[in-house]
Amino acid sequence: MSENLDHLKRNHLLDLLFAGRFGIEIEEHRVQLGKPRLSQHPHSRQLGTRKTNPYFQTDFSESQEELVTAPKHASKDALAHLHELQTILSNELSEDEIIWPLSMPPHLNEDDIDFLLTHFERPWYQEYREELIARYGYYQHIMTGVHVNYSPADNLIDWFGSQHHIQSYPAAKNRLYFQIAQQVTGYRWLLTYLFGASPVTENSADNLPNNRLDIQPVRSWRASDFGFANRPEILVDYSDFETHIRQIRQYIANGDFYDKSEFYGPVRLKGPGEIEDLIQNGANYMEFRMFDTDPFSLDGISQTALSFLHLLIIDAIVNPQPWPKHTAEGARAFNHVVALAHPDEPLSSTATQHTRNLLTRLAEIVAVSPADLRDDFNQALDYAKTALDDPKQTIGARLASFIKNDSLTTYAVTRGQAILKARQQAKDNFVFVPKNLQKTYIQAHKLGFKTLMREDNHLQVTYGDKVWAFMSEEDLTKYLPNHIEK
Repeated sequence: MSENLDHLKRNHLLDLLFAGRFGIEIEEHRVQLGKPRLSQHPHSRQLGTRKTNPYFQTDFSESQEELVTAPKHASKDALAHLHELQTILSNELSEDEIIWPLSMPPHLNEDDIDFLLTHFERPWYQEYREELIARYGYYQHIMTGVHVNYSPADNLIDWFGSQHHIQSYPAAKNRLYFQIAQQVTGYRWLLTYLFGASPVTENSADNLPNNRLDIQPVRSWRASDFGFANRPEILVDYSDFETHIRQIRQYIANGDFYDKSEFYGPVRLKGPGEIEDLIQNGANYMEFRMFDTDPFSLDGISQTALSFLHLLIIDAIVNPQPWPKHTAEGARAFNHVVALAHPDEPLSSTATQHTRNLLTRLAEIVAVSPADLRDDFNQALDYAKTALDDPKQTIGARLASFIKNDSLTTYAVTRGQAILKARQQAKDNFVFVPKNLQKTYIQAHKLGFKTLMREDNHLQVTYGDKVWAFMSEEDLTKYLPNHIEK
């Protein structure tokens, strides 16, 4: 057992280690059946205004829905909330629409591209979008995926600060966050191996290699350097926090980044305001951006993936490793190799041994984990061990088995229809909400109220600085300010 893990155990601080908050953001396209193609139906006005709704937004294209869960005290609770949001969205789709279950979009013809470029209904985002098109083209930004947000317990940051003699709470928080970012980024290649799920692309684009059809299937186009990444000449390394921030600040000053949100690294430290505010006040949370959409999961990401990430985070806290620039750069380059490997290809012997060493450390963490997390942790470890021994058990290899003529379109349509049916017909989509409050609970999400189901079975809703609580069905429209778009 590591010194840090033993210290936390002896001082009865393990609960702090496993505590924290999780959130999930998923991007996914509405797709019209027939061709199929990115939907040209508008975003449902029943889902409120995209500028203020905390749960239902859109991204680069009008078809690209973005669902954002509330922060929860366990990844399982965040996944349950994501399922509720997916259910609400599914019930607002047009009759000829499905949610596309893959990260790589369906084939786009010239009319589809024209519609994508000329139809956009968020003027507050228009200038940034035009900058992105000029810099990257359109295709990169219609790849979709899952972002997992995490913040540790405040008292764990206090413990970390005391261990490292850091008196400033924001400084301790940034140092701990960056320590986690370094290590998870250093093992990104393993996440790509285990959870990569974009083996083919249905479209050619400037940022994809000309011989893409000869290369396919790969483990993950999206996770490779050809995927959702900054231009090759833009390098922001994870060797130390000060260098990392200085590089981002310089790219903004040079005009290479529109703002700090244009840094597309696999892990980002997030906080309101400008980059200087993050330094001064500390990050609010971390954003892990490396997950492809998992079509075998009902909601785009599995509990197995979330639990494995959680174990990596804890390992980074209790078993920190040095990540000098050459080591971090080697890990980044190896991720590209793993991403472009055939999905059936095993890891190298060196990477396999690194993984086995990691899994041994993770097993020690699982052994002292809370009982309510242990089953999910063990399932995540079991999957990793199985997939390490047999690459055909990975998500990417399983998905690649459905490829027909360099395409996953037939599979995606069939799977998307099955997922839609499952969401719409299930009777337990809101299992944590009393039946007499479910209608109001759904309405609150659509209207953009921040929504909380309390332990006393009251539904608490918040809009601005106003808070209400209900025990029975209520029409919430009368609580909206008159200027809110309905």
